[in-house]
Amino acid sequence: MAVSKVHFIAKRDKKDIFGIPLLAFFFKNKYMLLAYRLTTLFLLIYAIAYGFLNPTKDNLFTTAVFWGLFWPFFMVVSLSTLGNVFCMVCPHGFVGKYLTKTGLKLRPPKWLANPYIGIIGSNILAYWFVLYTFPSLLRSPFITALFFLSFTLLAIFVFFLFRGMAYCKYVCPIGSVNTAFSRVGTLWLTTYQEECKTCKKPDCALACPYELNPSKFGERNSSANCTLCMECAHACPAVKLEVRPFGSSLYKPIKTPKEWEVWVYILLVGVITFTMRFHHGLSRSGIGEHMPWVVIGNAVQKSFGLPKWIDMSGFIAMLMGLTIALLLSIGSFKLIAWLIKEDYKKVLLTLGYAFAPLMIVGSLSHVLEFFFIEYYHHIVNGFSQAFGLGLHVEPLAKRGESWLMVFRVFPFIAGFWSLHILWKRASMLKPERRLTVFALASWLPLFYLLLSALTVWVMLTFPPHYHKH
Repeated sequence: MAVSKVHFIAKRDKKDIFGIPLLAFFFKNKYMLLAYRLTTLFLLIYAIAYGFLNPTKDNLFTTAVFWGLFWPFFMVVSLSTLGNVFCMVCPHGFVGKYLTKTGLKLRPPKWLANPYIGIIGSNILAYWFVLYTFPSLLRSPFITALFFLSFTLLAIFVFFLFRGMAYCKYVCPIGSVNTAFSRVGTLWLTTYQEECKTCKKPDCALACPYELNPSKFGERNSSANCTLCMECAHACPAVKLEVRPFGSSLYKPIKTPKEWEVWVYILLVGVITFTMRFHHGLSRSGIGEHMPWVVIGNAVQKSFGLPKWIDMSGFIAMLMGLTIALLLSIGSFKLIAWLIKEDYKKVLLTLGYAFAPLMIVGSLSHVLEFFFIEYYHHIVNGFSQAFGLGLHVEPLAKRGESWLMVFRVFPFIAGFWSLHILWKRASMLKPERRLTVFALASWLPLFYLLLSALTVWVMLTFPPHYHKH
C-alpha cells in the first residue's frame, strides 16, 4: 500500500465525523470495524450451520438472523438514515477483500460487469419472485440456510476469480441496491480537496479494493459502488466522512449518473412497494378476495390445478406492481422527452433520481410495525435458543392494534419527499418548462401516494381477518 503524502489535517470540518473522537472510533477505527465484521461473519456461519443442524420449524434463530435482523434493520433502517453501513459490515465483502488479493485477479468479462445481474437476477428473480410465488419456502430454516450458503459459495468463487470486488458490484442481490439507495441517508464519503490538489497518485484510490477514487466523489456528486469499507480513510487522512442533510445529493446535478441506479428505484418500487401494498396489504383486508390479482390468481390456480404451496395471487400481484411502475415511469419520461424535444435517456437520468425515497423510506412503515408484531420476539427468542440464554419474550403488539397505524405516515413522507425532489430536478432539464415536466413526471409518486391512502382507508373500513392468515 502506498504511504500517504498527507500526514495531518490541521482542522477538520464540523460535519466530518472523523473529527469527533467517539464517532471516529465507531466508524473508522480498524479494530472496531474488524469487530463488526467478525460478528456478522460469525452470525452468517452460525445461522447457516444451525439451519442445517436444526432444519425444523422449531429453529427460530436462522430465520431471525436473516429475515428479522439482517434484512429489516441492517438494510431498510440503516439505508434510510446512515446510508450504506450494511455493506461496511457485510461478511461477504469482508472475506472477499482477502480472497480478491490472493485470487486470480482476472478482469470481469463484459457480460458479468453488469449490475443488472444482481438487481434482476439475484434480487428480483432469486428472492422476490420466490417470496411471492412460493412463500412457504423461505420460511423454512433449512431453505433459508441453503439460500444463503449458495450465495456465500458464489461470492467466494467470484471474489477469487475476479479483481475489483466484482461480486459486490455485479452479482450480490443487495450490492447495487444498497449503493443506489444510500443517497437517501446522511453519510457521505469524500476528501479535503485542498489536500488533494498536489496528489497525482491518490492513496485513497490506490487503497480502494473496489477500484474507486474517493477524491472524485464530491465533484461528481456520486459515490456509486462505495461500501464505506474505510480502506481509503486508513490510507490517507484527507478522506472525510461527512454528515449531510437527508438525500442532499438528490437535489444537485449528478456528473456521472448511473442508469442502473434509476432502474433500481423504479423496479423495486414495483416489485416491493406496490406488490406489498397489493398482496400483503389489500389482499389481507376484509374485501381481499375481490382484489383483481387475487381473483386472477385463484382462477389460474384452479385452471391449472396448481398445489396450494404455489401462490399465483402473489405472482400476479408482482407482475401488476412491476407493470404499473414501468408504465408510469417510462410513459411519463417518453412523453416529457417528446414534448420538450429532449433526449429520453437524459430525461430518465435527470428525473429518475427523484424516486429514490419511495421504496426505502416507505418501507420503514412495514419494518417498524413488524418490529413490534414479529421481529422483536422472533430475534430475542431466536438468539436465546441458539445461545442458551433462557429468555422468552412475547410480541410487543398484536396485529390490528390501532396505534400501529402511526407508522403508516412513512409512505406519505416518502411520496411527498419524492415530489419535492422532482420539483427541484425538473428545473435541470428546461427551466421554462418546469411545471410541465414536473406534472408529467409525477405520475409514479402520485400513484404511490394514492395507493398508500387507499390501503389505509381499506384497512380501516374493512379490517383484516387475521385468523385467516
